[in-house]
Amino acid sequence: MNSSFEQNPPARTRSAETRRRLLTAAAALIAEVGWGRVTTRAVAERAGLPLGAVSYHFRGKRELLAEAALETVEAAFPIGELAAVTTLSQLIELITAAVARRGDAERVLSGVLVETLREAGRDPELTERVTALLAEYRRLLSGLVRAEQERGAVRADADPDAVAALLAASGDGLVLHGLLDPATDTVGAFATLRALLET
Repeated sequence: MNSSFEQNPPARTRSAETRRRLLTAAAALIAEVGWGRVTTRAVAERAGLPLGAVSYHFRGKRELLAEAALETVEAAFPIGELAAVTTLSQLIELITAAVARRGDAERVLSGVLVETLREAGRDPELTERVTALLAEYRRLLSGLVRAEQERGAVRADADPDAVAALLAASGDGLVLHGLLDPATDTVGAFATLRALLET
């Protein structure tokens, strides 16, 4: 028998779900029609919510789209998952698995990434937030490279920051190629990259 709590989730839970639906709808629309053509009305309709839900959760279209874009971009750079990664092999497995997950979610991701880069050129605050996210991703990768150098698994003369930038850019590029051409051998490409980094 369900309790009244289970039948009627608390307002905080409902509010979080509403926000999530709006962000998901906004990201999908950014990818489909482009940043400048998204309207708050279209987002609310896509989310199946009243228009007032947008103004309740966000201070307008700019904040809504920026939050949707940043959450989508963050999902492309698995910063949370990197905490558990201790070797380059694990990192490559993580990225390869992400590349292998193709479909609607990846089409949204690629569309949002392109639109966010374009919009960031017009919005210094968005640029700053995306830059901070990418810097944190590269910082974590650089730390992983240093640890691998200490173990003797990566060439000692390689600049960890440069290797981190190479890994991040390679991952991005392979995601893009995988989306455009599903026959791309991403696993083989990453295995080759790892071999180049090894002593």
